[in-house]
Amino acid sequence: MPARTFEPHYRRIIADIRGRVASGEWPPGYKLPSTKALAEMYEVRSATTVRQAITILIETGELYGHQGLGVFVSDRPSDR
Repeated sequence: MPARTFEPHYRRIIADIRGRVASGEWPPGYKLPSTKALAEMYEVRSATTVRQAITILIETGELYGHQGLGVFVSDRPSDR
């Protein structure tokens, strides 16, 4: 029986967001759904998991946030 690999939920969320951006589904300037909506969409119990993924994508320049306005897709390419 092959060993099972575990991928943390936040990595799965990062990969999906990157895929949506790359496909053009979420273009530059697109406002992401709320953390609560994303948690429901990705079927994770904790909004902290979603925030962890978003924080990483902000740190890499793929997303940016404005306090009180939300999180948006960056229009500049990332260096990831």
